[in-house]
Amino acid sequence: MKPDKIFKFVFFLLLLIYLTLYFTGIAGYYEYKNYKKMTLTNEQIEKFEEDVKSGKEVNVEDYITKEKKDYNNKISDAGKKVSFTISNTLSKLLTSTFKHISKFITE
Repeated sequence: MKPDKIFKFVFFLLLLIYLTLYFTGIAGYYEYKNYKKMTLTNEQIEKFEEDVKSGKEVNVEDYITKEKKDYNNKISDAGKKVSFTISNTLSKLLTSTFKHISKFITE
């Protein structure tokens, strides 16, 4: 490929990504997700107040919503494997290099 075509391709790809993010921001996608979280929180507050009024035993853990996001996917797993392999290889390489150097020094 010519550098001219590569530049145009990368430019249009970045422009497309920018426009997509821009229009999702305008459409209110992120605000809607935050509003939904706030509504859930308000519902939990109302539930808490009702439980206190009725004299039920109150535990904070019952009213906290835990959102745990799982960011693991095939790409991140592959990255971890590659990183682990590189780390082990470099560790073995450095260990053997320093063993050889120490042999030369002690002789």
